[in-house]
Amino acid sequence: MNLPLSSFSRFRPDVQRLLIVSGLMSISFFGIQALLKVLYVLRLGHGPEFLGVFNASGAFSYMLASLPAGVLGERLGLLRAMRWGGFCVIVSMVMLPMTEMLPSSWQLAWPILSQVMGTVGWALFGINLVPAFMTASTPENRNNVYAFSAVLRSLGTLVGTVVGGVLPGLFASLLGETTGDPGPYRWGLWISALVSAIAVYFLFRIRELPNAGSTDSAQGNGRFPLGAVSLTVLHVYLINAAWATCQSFCNAYMDTDLRLSPAMIGLIVGMGQTVAVFVPLWTPRLAARHGNGWLLMVAGGATGVILLPLAFLHHALGAGIGSAGVVAMVGLWMPAFQVYQMEKMERHWRSLAYGISSMAMGLSFGTVSLIGGYFAARWGYTNLFLIGVVLAFTGSVLMWGILKRPAQIVALQKE
Repeated sequence: MNLPLSSFSRFRPDVQRLLIVSGLMSISFFGIQALLKVLYVLRLGHGPEFLGVFNASGAFSYMLASLPAGVLGERLGLLRAMRWGGFCVIVSMVMLPMTEMLPSSWQLAWPILSQVMGTVGWALFGINLVPAFMTASTPENRNNVYAFSAVLRSLGTLVGTVVGGVLPGLFASLLGETTGDPGPYRWGLWISALVSAIAVYFLFRIRELPNAGSTDSAQGNGRFPLGAVSLTVLHVYLINAAWATCQSFCNAYMDTDLRLSPAMIGLIVGMGQTVAVFVPLWTPRLAARHGNGWLLMVAGGATGVILLPLAFLHHALGAGIGSAGVVAMVGLWMPAFQVYQMEKMERHWRSLAYGISSMAMGLSFGTVSLIGGYFAARWGYTNLFLIGVVLAFTGSVLMWGILKRPAQIVALQKE
């Protein structure tokens, strides 16, 4: 591989601890919970319309919390903000499995409230994690650190997804229920809360991060480059919206249309995560040879190609190619984008710039989730995935235009 795993030992201790915490949170948040919460909501008797509102509520909450999360990171300190975010994530994971214990008048709103709490917490944690890596790393190993972050996120998601796929069957046998009942999923969600609690414990073992001002070359006091950031944010919106067609609805599609078992769904998603574990390992060398912007363009175009089998092949194989490909492209795109944006920003604008980009991510995911649920119910999942194809190619062409006209982009930077 182009990124030797042995280089982990050469990172600063603070970077190593941040990477481990990030991996544990990925097992819980992106793995076990991401798989089981959708299946749990469906077992409560809800359809794709409610699932769309459920996913959109989290996405819009993330969008609204993004800028305040960046501001709080500056005011409270990055680690303190991340700790509060981790606590909110744990609370949300405890809330969702309690839905059935509440009066019927609360059972519609409660899952939405848990989703809002969890995504607000993740905004506090995840948005401040990105500049924390920038602060703790050095310019020489920066691409490697962000690539490792993507690897551990994918590896954690893989482990969590596979475990999450097995847990319902395990708890069903222990409880004397079936995987069509909500009980086995409820207990699986408790496991995700436990893993998050372990991650937050280790987060408290990290000392305050040093000021990395001396390692950054961009220390000027220029105005915020709104024009250039706006073009980048539009690319972010389009690519993330394309991913959202699969990330919001692939599990529901496999469950309701393809009639796959929870274990099979977990296996398919887990296979995709296996691919995603290794994809970021190529990022540092590709970025050094072609640039991070080139990686963003390629990942966008590849996403459009990968979504085609998901749309046209009504089979577990098509679902596997689509879901695996999307998470692989996330693994390629995300570290490239984080370094691309962080390096182009003066240090005092980094939190704001990433907060705005995170708002775009949340808005794109929320828009697709909210509208996509109703769209899928009326016109089917195939047409929804085709919209993702169009969005991905459009985002790739936009980045191609940005890279082809660097002089104009520099002019926008100075406006």
